[in-house]
Amino acid sequence: MKLFVDTVKINRFDTISGFVHASSPRYFQNQSGEIEQYDFAAKGNLQKKCSHMTQFIKTVPIKNKFPYVLNQVHSDQIFLLKDKEKTPEQVAKIKADAIITHLSEIPIGIFTADCLPILIYDPGQHVAAAVHAGRKGTCQNIVNKTIRAMSKEYGCRPEALVAGIGPGIGGCCYEIDETCLGTFENKIPFEPPFVKKRENGKFLLDLDAINTREMTVTGLLPENIFRAGECTCCSSMNFFSYRREGQTGRILTFIMMQ
Repeated sequence: MKLFVDTVKINRFDTISGFVHASSPRYFQNQSGEIEQYDFAAKGNLQKKCSHMTQFIKTVPIKNKFPYVLNQVHSDQIFLLKDKEKTPEQVAKIKADAIITHLSEIPIGIFTADCLPILIYDPGQHVAAAVHAGRKGTCQNIVNKTIRAMSKEYGCRPEALVAGIGPGIGGCCYEIDETCLGTFENKIPFEPPFVKKRENGKFLLDLDAINTREMTVTGLLPENIFRAGECTCCSSMNFFSYRREGQTGRILTFIMMQ
């Protein structure tokens, strides 16, 4: 398996004009030519945290601006970033799991380590969103609610939107028990591609399939949904995975309108 040290892109998503996007891989090549692991938390080491964020930003054309990220809590809460005077530090204190903005040159992002990062863009209204869609957020229909918020606040039409699903755990690896599956009762069919039963009595849940269904039910066209096509749990060399490792780092996925 090839080691990624460059940014990760959602397939064909960057052929759409009006924005830039990227996800961070697990490793990067530092100034000494050594392979180093990204650490965007770096608890107790603010200098390292800023250094690694700066390193990532250097690999993408967003003018050295740090992405605006939320205090993610696995909720269905959505934050509207309308005030240009808001700082990344202020936004980082807001408890929510989706961020929407109409502001150009302001990168907005999501941290994940198996959960799906979903980016949404409206070329006509020039509005973007970044969504943290883990199991709990998906069960609460967060991507559906984000699209509805975009429609309510900015007049976005779902059929005009494009969406990109970044690196996340695939239906090949996301095993859950019957209790967890029960939280999705009456929300999805308990059958492929959404759920597959295993011989051990547990189930494989496909977050991509569920969120794709949510987006299309809301009105987003299937041909306007793009994917990175990377399972974080399968790829230990290139992505962090909470399911595989437990305590681990985070992948940063962002979108910025130009």
